[in-house]
Parts: sequence; C-alpha cells; structure tokens
Amino acid sequence: MNLKKLLIFSCLFLSLQFFLNAQNGIIRGTVTDGESGEALLGATVIVFQDGQQKGGAYTDLEGKFNLKLPAGDYTVQSRFISYVTDTSEVISLAAGETKVMNVLMLPETAANEDLAVDIVARKNQASNVTLFNKKRNAIQTMDGVTSELFQRTGANDAAAAVSQVTGVTVEGGKYVYVRGLGDRYSKTILNGAEIPGLDPNRNTVQMDLFPSNLIDNIIVYKTFTPDLPGSFTGGLVDVKTKDFPDKFTLNVSASSGYNPNANLNDNFIGDIEGSRDWLGMDDGSRDRPFIANENGNLTTIPNFDTDNEIKQNIDEISKSFDKNWAPVVNPSGLNQSYRISVGNQYLFGEKNRAFGFIASLSYNNSYRYIENQIENRWRNTSNAQIGNIANSLNSEINLAGPAAEHEVLWGGLIKLSYKPSENHKVSFNYLHNQSGNNKARTLTGGIPKDDPAITFETRVVGFLERAIDVMQLQGEHAFAEGKLKADWSASYAISSQNEPDLRFFSNSLIAEDGVTNYDVDISIYPEPNRFWRELEETNGDFKLNFELPFLIKENESKLKFGGAYTFKDRTFMENRYNIALGSDAEGYEGDIADYFRDSNLGIVDTVTRRGFTRYDLGLYYQDASEARNNYTGEQDITAAYVMGVLGLTDRLKVTVGARLESTFIETIAGNDSIGRIEENDLLPALSGVFALNDKMNLRAGYSRTLARPTFREFAPFASFDFVNDALLVGNPNLQRTLVDNADLRWEWYPTFSELVSVSLFYKNFSNPIERVLDLRSQNPQFEFRNVDNGLAYGLEVELRKNFSFLAEGLRKLELGANVALINSRIDIAQQELEGIRAIDPTREARRPMFGQSPYTVNAELAYIDPEVTGLKISLNYNIFGERIAVVGGTDPNIFEQPRGLMNFTLSKTFKRFTVTARARNILDPAYLLTQEYNPEGSNNNPFVFRSYRLGRTFTLGASFKL
Repeated sequence: MNLKKLLIFSCLFLSLQFFLNAQNGIIRGTVTDGESGEALLGATVIVFQDGQQKGGAYTDLEGKFNLKLPAGDYTVQSRFISYVTDTSEVISLAAGETKVMNVLMLPETAANEDLAVDIVARKNQASNVTLFNKKRNAIQTMDGVTSELFQRTGANDAAAAVSQVTGVTVEGGKYVYVRGLGDRYSKTILNGAEIPGLDPNRNTVQMDLFPSNLIDNIIVYKTFTPDLPGSFTGGLVDVKTKDFPDKFTLNVSASSGYNPNANLNDNFIGDIEGSRDWLGMDDGSRDRPFIANENGNLTTIPNFDTDNEIKQNIDEISKSFDKNWAPVVNPSGLNQSYRISVGNQYLFGEKNRAFGFIASLSYNNSYRYIENQIENRWRNTSNAQIGNIANSLNSEINLAGPAAEHEVLWGGLIKLSYKPSENHKVSFNYLHNQSGNNKARTLTGGIPKDDPAITFETRVVGFLERAIDVMQLQGEHAFAEGKLKADWSASYAISSQNEPDLRFFSNSLIAEDGVTNYDVDISIYPEPNRFWRELEETNGDFKLNFELPFLIKENESKLKFGGAYTFKDRTFMENRYNIALGSDAEGYEGDIADYFRDSNLGIVDTVTRRGFTRYDLGLYYQDASEARNNYTGEQDITAAYVMGVLGLTDRLKVTVGARLESTFIETIAGNDSIGRIEENDLLPALSGVFALNDKMNLRAGYSRTLARPTFREFAPFASFDFVNDALLVGNPNLQRTLVDNADLRWEWYPTFSELVSVSLFYKNFSNPIERVLDLRSQNPQFEFRNVDNGLAYGLEVELRKNFSFLAEGLRKLELGANVALINSRIDIAQQELEGIRAIDPTREARRPMFGQSPYTVNAELAYIDPEVTGLKISLNYNIFGERIAVVGGTDPNIFEQPRGLMNFTLSKTFKRFTVTARARNILDPAYLLTQEYNPEGSNNNPFVFRSYRLGRTFTLGASFKL
C-alpha cells in the first residue's frame, strides 16, 4: 500500500469512527484516591437512567474509564472495595458530546466531613493539586512545577520554568543547578528516559531547547531511590511532555514582544543570514570550501620556495573561503511566538478500546542586543617569594562594545497511545527540537599589558545550530487483577550541534598626528582564524520495572525490581584554519573586506627567470587543526536494582534497597590517546516517611550516588578557552565521584492548595572533579583533576498560601515563595595551592564549589480567578547568591554577582479566547562578573570582569482554545 492510499484509508477510517461516535455521547473520566491522588485500577463505574442501570465499565491502569451512551440524562456511580461509594449529580449528554468527570473517592477509614469538603474543592481545582498530591505521597523528596504555573508566569522554555523550583537556579539561561551544585551533579531526563546534551563541555542538557507548550510538568527528585539513575546528586530533573486529552482540544496562540534594546534596531549586528536561518538551520552557505587533501586538511606551506605545485594548490584553496570576516548590520524585527496543539481520543470496538493522540508545534523568533558589553582581564602581579605583594590587580585588557544574538527555536511533538484492554497501555512519543543562533560581537579598547598607547579591536561572528530527535516507546501492564504490575520503555535519541565558520578577527591601531596605523600582529594577538565544529551524539535507554504489591499488617507495601541499560556514543570534530602572512601580503588598513580581496590572497605575484617560475604569496590559509582535538566517546551503563516500599504502620512507610551500576567509559582523541573507566558501584538507599497527622509528614533518608566525568573532561586534548584566555586540557586519568547524601524534610499541607515545608540536606563528596590551574605549564592551562574531598549542606524552605486567613474574599490571592541557603567547600589540590600561595599567601586552602550559590529565592504573588472573572495575574521574582563562574588560579576567582529578575503576567479569558500581556526583566539588573582583591591595607572596589544589560521585554499575545 503506497503512502497516498494509506492516507486516504486513514481519513476514511477516522471519518467513519467520527460518524459512529456522533450517534452517541461519551462519558469518560478518572477515578483516584481522594487522599493519595493515586489512580484506582479496577474501580467499578455504573451508569443509571431513571433508576435503571444502563451501562458500566472498569477503570484501567490510569484509573480512567469510558462509557459510550445514547443521548439522555444519567447519574454515574463509582464503587471500589474499602471506599465510600461516589454518586454524581445528573449529567445531560447530547449526541456526539463528550463529558469529562474526575472522581476522587474517600477511603472508608478517612470519611469525615472536613475531608469531604476538601474532596469537593479538589474536584473543582484538580489541576492545581496534582503536584501537591504527588509530592505528599512520594517516597522521595521531590519538588516541581506544572504547566499551569509556568504558563501563568510567562516561562517560554523549560529552563525558565524549572527556575521556579525550590533550590534550583539556571546558569546562562540553559544549565540547571539544583541545590546550588553545578551541572555535573544534576541530571535531566525526558519522560523518564535519558537524553543527550548538546554542549561538548557540559554534563547536562541545554534546557532552553524545550518550548514550554510541549511540557505538562517538570519534576525534580532531590533524593535517590534505587529505581532512579544513580548519576545525580543535586537533583534529577524529569521533563514530562503533554499527554493526549480526554476529549477533542485545539489550542492556538500567537504573541509578539518588544525590547527597546533589541527589537526594531537598525544597528543590529550578526552574520550574513542564510536562506534557512529562519528554521534554525544552516543552508550550507557556511560550509567549509573544497579541501584538496582526502583527510580534509590543508597542505602546510613548505619552508622553501621551489614547491610551486603546493603553492598553486594553496592559492586555489585560500581564494575559495568566504570573504566575510566582520559582523554585518541586519535590522531586527519584533520577537515572535506561535504555538498550536491538537489532541483527541477515540473508542474502538465493542469494548471501547481507547486510542489517543496529541500533536503540538511551536515556533519562537527572538532577538537579544547588548549595546555596551564590558570585557576586562586582570592579573595579580604579586610574588610572595620575594616579598612583593601588589596593592591592586594589574589591568591586562579593557574592552567594550556591542553584542547581538538572533535565535530561532521551534519544536514539534506527537504522542500516540493505545489501550488494548483496561490492564495494558502502549504509547509512542516523538519529539524534535531545533535551534539556530546567529551571533556577533565587536569589542574595542586597550591592552595595557602589551602597549598602553595602542587600541585593540576584536570581532566574533558565528552561527550555532542545535537539534535533538527523541523517539520513545513505552508500555504499562497489570497482571493477576493488579497483583503484579510492569512497565518498560525503549528510548532512542539523536542530537547534533553544528558550529560552522566561527570567525575571530583582531587587530591593533595607533593614531598619531592624524594618521592611523593598523596592524595584524600574530606574534602578539591571536591571528585571524576560523573554526568548524561538529558534535553528534546518540543515546539509547532501555528500562524494565516490576512492582509486586503486598500487605504488612493490612498496610499497603510493594516490592520493586528491574534493570536498565543505557548507551551513549559521541563524535566531536574540530577544524581550525589560521591566516598566515606571505612575503608579499599587503597590510591591513582598516577595511576587512579589502584586506581579504582576491588580489591579496594566495599567489599575488609571479616571477619567471631563466625558465623558472616563482610564485609569491600574500595572505594564505594554514591548517591549524590537530588530530587530537577530534575525539570519539563511548559510554555504557548497565544497572539492576531491588527495593521495598514497606508500610510498617498506618503512619510509617520505609523504602530500602540498592542499585548496582556497571560503568564503562572510553574516549579516543586522535589515534592513540585513550581514557577509560570501568567500575561497578553498589548504591544503597534508605528513607522513611512518617505521617505526623493527616496533613503533615516527616521525611528522612540516606543514599549514595555518583558523578561521572564528561567526554570532554576525559578526552586528552587541548582547546583554547576564549573566556579565560588559556588552554583547556582534558585528563584521561579522571575517576568518578562518589557522594554520600543525607536528607530531612518536614512538610505540612494545611489545605489542598497550600504547603509549608522545611528541608535540611548534607552531601559529602569523594574525589570530586574540579577545573584547576596547572602551574607547571609554561602558558596558562586549565585542566580537570580529582581533588580529595568536598562538602555541601543547606536549608530549604517553601511556602504556598492563599490570603483567606485575612478575609474570605482574598482566597484567590496566593503567595508562593521558596528560599534555599546553601554552603559548600572543596579542598584545593595541594600542588595548586602551593603555586597560588607563592603569588598570594593569603589564599585559603578551601573555596566554594564551582557554580554553587549560597542562596536562592523565588517568590510569586498571584491572583487566580479563572471561573468568574477569567483573570490570572502573576508577579514573580527570583534571585541567586554570588557563585564562582571561573576558577581563577593565582588570580582571584571570578564570581557571577546576584541579579534579581522580576516578571509580570496578566491574562484575561473571554470564553474560548485569552489575551495575555507580559513584562519581563522589569528591574533590568546588570549581568556582572567580578573579582575581589584586597591585600592588607588596601580598599579596592570589585574588579569588573564582564558586565552588560539585556533590557526589558514587553509581550502581547492571544490564544484560542476549543
């Protein structure tokens, strides 16, 4: 059957189903435990009309039921052993109509008037209490956010959404830090399955790559249990995509935003745009030109003048490169966002087997412009060994200028689900996300370390393309009337990051007596160079879990066991080409386009004497690529676990078990440099939840987790780090880090939508991996090393409360806030410490862990009245404490300073239409990196390493929901 026939058949089939369904109506819904929020499998749902039974169904694995009925008036009764029978009010059902009802049943032992009132409230606000129910009844310590919250606060992507979770901060708009710990100690999964990261230098997923309209909720597990991967310490971030709805839904939205700095800016700079930049894809115009050698490398110019054949080859190659080296002006437009999603479910056959789907697509086009980005570099010139202690840091570089980014981000999701019976469900999920970032920067200033009289200019132009495809097949099953449950998943993900033709061009100039003299001096400044970088990674994740319920003195318990296998394969390639100056090259005179004209590239002069032809070179390209800068990595993790969730009393539940993980990691850089780890780790976990009363829990737990080195840290190759002006070198001798964790939490749920919790945690790190300065090398060189010990501990407080305690009319006004206070320290390697104290004898032997914030604060004041006025108003604020952005070595550490981010969102719903207005980054704080150096007797202000402002953004949007 060809594709055309298949599509025709599918359309006819769905049309027939629609016609058949249109003759009847459908009542469907979910039956859950009113206390725990857990789905009730096998509950009986009976339909009555005029006192006569007209149909019935059993709930499935998810507590869902479907009833296909003729038009009429019905009452629905839900029954389950040991639960109070629930009977609905009269439901009027029209032909072709779908009615959705959610039933929360009371256990007979908990049936009281107060709880009954609470159940009614939950029915009216079920979407608000799902997360609280999950948190209250979870065996782990966990936090999270739902789509309702991050849509209300205006979060456009997963990074902005997860930043509202207690103890979570987001660095660089992409990287999630949980409990103040860096990305090394956090892990991100999608629907329970591992996915690859796109940054070759990070151990985490770039969270800005997931548009928020594709996400249902984000859960952050903060304690380890054996059924979770063991490679997280701060937190495990599980991004859950949307599931199909109970009835047909269509959501369409569009918005436009304006930032006075970035939008409608006639001076917006960037790379020359390709024809597919609007799709976040390079169209090939930035591809490397044809390279003669079969290995893709340029032939090196010989040191003698007789090999003219090679020079002719270099001439052809040098003239084939694109001539554009400098940012160009591309006037910017407005920020734009478009989103559409559609979903439904159908019933098939006499037994009403459910098939559901959801499809969603989003597109975002945004601009960012920094009018004046400040970049400074400072050096400590002290020498304690001879008693010379500098009073201040020495200025090495001071630059400033504009920087711009034009980013396109779009994503698509399709999820299909089928239930062949009440006890079985199979689903397929496909997700594609695509991002393209066109960026440019121009900085001008001085380099006092070389010559105070000169002016230095540097330009960066580039395009970064990122993509990820995730395919997931999942199943849930119940056997023997729910006495044995099983679930499995098979996930395969492909990611890529392509950075074609990243260009750096620098020059100096001196203006004297009205004459400006330019220089491109490769002996002092980096020569003009171009990079092509490609990263590809595939991930496979396969899991199988079994759950066997049983009773301990009539208390529900269960035994869980299973296994998992994950693999990761990465390939990273980098080609670098530098500009060399031939003997006949004309000098740079301030016009980059003229400097790289054809007549100044390759062979610029030909001299023939006595039958011999000599070719003289101008500018020409030299291949600076190194085989060791290309690497491949392979990682295989095999795991098995067993755990028991034991209901020891009606108030105490204990979880005990262990997970065994077998690790194999190997990286190969060039042809013969190999790093390898082969370890087997037993990761025990013990935790308990004690219900102090019906609304209050006390949690405690201990676990062991681990952190593995990334491929980049493990690969023994050197790359230039432009931020730190130093080489960054991998270390094939790294070992994995083991972490012992202890947690204690008290939590109180005064009502179905209110929460107060206080948490304490403690983490001890053995062999933590840190980026350190190698003082043995001739030039500044950062590398990764295991240090002996690290420590982190802290306090978290969360509050969500409405204002009904002041007046009943203020019930719709809510305050949500969370605060985390965190302290960490890590031992500086002894050899590094000795080298540092040779320069700065006052330096302490410990410092905070890289990326760790001493505090985080999130707060939201919201007015929520969707039923009466249709209004949702949210004012939210978050801030983090200063954290180390760069480990300074002999120079002071570089700290990212706190900046408070405030956003405001107002939405008004008119039946099916909603209008939304947002103001983001209202306070417009400076993004500021600083160093501090205050030797005895001095009073220096912080030294600015980097500073800029992004400006405020105002957005107006509209949406339609069917």
